[in-house]
Amino acid sequence: MMARNKAVFSFTTPVVLDALWLKEQEVGESMENRYPLFAGGRILKKESLWDLRDYAYGGMQLYYMDYTDGIIRGCDIRVEDNYLVVGRGMLKYGDFLYLLQEEVRVPFIAENRLVVLKAVFAVKKDHPDYQSYQVTFFLDQDTERQENQIELCRFHLREGSVLRGTYKDFADLQTRYDTVNLINATVAGRGRERLHPVVLLWFAEEMQERTGKDAADRALCYEILNHAGELERAAVLAYLADKGAMGMAEIRGWDNGKIVGKLEGILLDGKVAPGGEYGKSIIYVE
Repeated sequence: MMARNKAVFSFTTPVVLDALWLKEQEVGESMENRYPLFAGGRILKKESLWDLRDYAYGGMQLYYMDYTDGIIRGCDIRVEDNYLVVGRGMLKYGDFLYLLQEEVRVPFIAENRLVVLKAVFAVKKDHPDYQSYQVTFFLDQDTERQENQIELCRFHLREGSVLRGTYKDFADLQTRYDTVNLINATVAGRGRERLHPVVLLWFAEEMQERTGKDAADRALCYEILNHAGELERAAVLAYLADKGAMGMAEIRGWDNGKIVGKLEGILLDGKVAPGGEYGKSIIYVE
């Protein structure tokens, strides 16, 4: 871990000492949702502020409660000089949503080896008035994710080369050197992680230009474009199973790299290759 290349964000939530109010009735249990009324002559109570906090934030937590850990929205990566810039967005780890309301800048240097931009999460409970939910962005030479980490991107920057975060085509997403790689980014999904929206949008753009598309190709493109690339993993796997005449059980365990390789094969040949993998060529960028 390279501690010199990191940025830290902290989120705080007050510690609520009273339990959620449950009222026993003859028919069973009921739950109360309170809406504070602000009017002249009334006293603003701390309970009213708690109600506002819990309702606003609790709604988001309920909406994303069945999502896996990872990028929920935004957090786009771009390169500025010798910095990786993480855009505004939302991350999830555990049951907590981390709102990035400003950009994060992480410095990098050419190390002639693969490094991963990660976010690591921690909770500090050493203050009597609040809990602090912290996320730290840093570059790590360990490509494996630890329990409290997610990946945002990876790259292999050679000495004397310039890192880029833009792409020429779908195949360029897999460029091995000097290019920001989003294929293994940890993107949250319902039950399972999703492919990065940038990856799927590039696929849809190239598929739209391809001749000989069939109904399955068009349907997937429409879904990708309609959801701005935010498509569940199951939909992509169902498409690949249909194109390759395979069962879902056979491909359910495919990792992101293999899925992207198969998608590239469809763009090249119009079908899922039964044997060798695509995306294995090395593209050198100067």
